[in-house]
Amino acid sequence: MRPSISLLVAVYRRPDFLERIFTSLENQTFADFELLIADDGSGPEIAELVQRWQGRFHRPILHAWHEDRGFRKTIIVNRAVVLSSGPYLVFIDGDSILHHRFLERHHCRRRPRQLLAGRRVMLDAGLTASIKLEDVRTRRIERPTHWWRHAKPHDWRNGFFLPALFGWRGGFTDHYGLLGSNFSLFREDFLHVNGYDERIVGRGMEDINLRTRLLNAGIAVRCLSQEALQYHCHHENAGMPHDAKAVERWSATRETWIPYGVIKGARPPA
Repeated sequence: MRPSISLLVAVYRRPDFLERIFTSLENQTFADFELLIADDGSGPEIAELVQRWQGRFHRPILHAWHEDRGFRKTIIVNRAVVLSSGPYLVFIDGDSILHHRFLERHHCRRRPRQLLAGRRVMLDAGLTASIKLEDVRTRRIERPTHWWRHAKPHDWRNGFFLPALFGWRGGFTDHYGLLGSNFSLFREDFLHVNGYDERIVGRGMEDINLRTRLLNAGIAVRCLSQEALQYHCHHENAGMPHDAKAVERWSATRETWIPYGVIKGARPPA
């Protein structure tokens, strides 16, 4: 039987972060999911961690990998989607610990032709370094008293579980912003625009472009910020390599389907 959710985790190195995610997945109130690791060229440490955790969830962990040629998240995430089998796709990055009701809320609010977009609490370097698996297992990390002094004030609201306020952020528009570390949609909607555009390499534009093409296709983007909570582990990032012309090209596109996505070439006949 197919799982209800395919959870796709984009990773690059940092097995310590990924093990925190695995531990948070053991806490989930919603258990009917399969787990796919989209590995953008890590060394053997990620594969070894996956192997150690095999058998801990209801279904095997699937591991998609390609060699390290710089930031190529678009390619490896598309490949992981091909390996997945669930009708509903949830996307996260390998640096964000999940609230215990994270998958439940994505599943509960799912609708055809709608993307759900959440946010995250950005933890500082000090708290990130001190987090133990026991803090995740006991859900101590979810307590505002634990992370409050270690997050910037504009992030505080992202850490409160308030499902009664569904959609209040961005409530006057269906064009809420998309973060690649926390979004979900039906598989058929992702494939309707052919997934990520694999011409985009280097961080910073892949999610903006995907959102624009989904909107072009008439798929709404709704806020799930007070329900699908995440706690982002601090790390250094390389700068965005795209110049102003590329930013305009990828963010203001009028495309929906692109021929450089999950399928290479024109859209298949209906």
